[in-house]
Amino acid sequence: NEYKSYLSFIMSCIVKKLNDASLQSKLGCSVLLGAVVGDAAARPLHWIYDIAQLKSFISGYEDTPEFFHVSKAPYYSLEIGENSCFWDISESVLKGLADGKEYNLDAVCQSIEEYFKPGNSNGYDLKGKLDYLAKMKAGTASMPYQGKWLSSSIIEFAKNYKENKKPYGGSTIKESDGFSACLPIVCKYYKDPDFEIKIDETTNILSSWPTAVSHSKVACLLTRELLLNSSFDVLSIKSKIKDQYPDVVKSIEAVEDCISKNMDHVEAVNQVFGSACAYPGCFQGALHAFLTSSSFEEGVRKTIKAGGDNCGRSLFVGAMSALKYGADNIPCNWIERTKNAEVTVENSIKAFN
Repeated sequence: NEYKSYLSFIMSCIVKKLNDASLQSKLGCSVLLGAVVGDAAARPLHWIYDIAQLKSFISGYEDTPEFFHVSKAPYYSLEIGENSCFWDISESVLKGLADGKEYNLDAVCQSIEEYFKPGNSNGYDLKGKLDYLAKMKAGTASMPYQGKWLSSSIIEFAKNYKENKKPYGGSTIKESDGFSACLPIVCKYYKDPDFEIKIDETTNILSSWPTAVSHSKVACLLTRELLLNSSFDVLSIKSKIKDQYPDVVKSIEAVEDCISKNMDHVEAVNQVFGSACAYPGCFQGALHAFLTSSSFEEGVRKTIKAGGDNCGRSLFVGAMSALKYGADNIPCNWIERTKNAEVTVENSIKAFN
């Protein structure tokens, strides 16, 4: 009962802060609250690539796989309600904006470096992660790793930033980390005339692989369109990007093909797009979940059940769904179970007011 009272108090605080916020802050809060909740909801079942195994884990919980009561992620273990590195990258950039840093490339880099540097207070241990990877290679590691899983993009960025080797993002980093870094920038600068320059620079902080860059930037453009108009026809983005991002147009057409065939989401992700972290599959899986769902919960739940990098996809699904359906349609008990929900709202209001 005390815990329930505490959760109710947290929710009342969040609601009050949102009610008192400016319009831009409310929109930014919606995006980032959707993203942080979506990521946290998937986290206990993150990176499970064996769909039969995932189905066995959630047997009896097929309709409510979110915030699964025990961490089954094979590579790392955290308390329920914690977030993956995909959200923590977003949080690192958001915190910098909340601290009053206006956009410039070095300011964003400093925010990321500060958040993940050795001795940080955010639970990341670079030396511990590298030692663990060495043990994994030698076959002596005890899985899962206990604690935050530091992504390869951050390790590569830290090395390149220290050596002033540009672009800082690794050329073999294929994941959605660049989009994670961009998301707070999108929320603050979506009406800025230099918007596309900002998202290009920010994406390249964590990945310079062309496919990752193009898909990250289009994910940002989609989010901007939904910020401007929550009823935006997402598929119409093709006409806006066909000349600059033809590879992403092909990715979207593959999603449309699966929808036209009425293909089940789990099947589409695992047999067509791929469930791994890499683009274009991560982008396609998120887009398919969003387009074939009619609520925030439905989009995130089907993303979780498709396995693999469901955190990276749920972050994007959550961000888009919060804009389409409104932050008030994010389930209250999901927000209550997300440990970083309140601080995300606080930082969003500071950053976007």
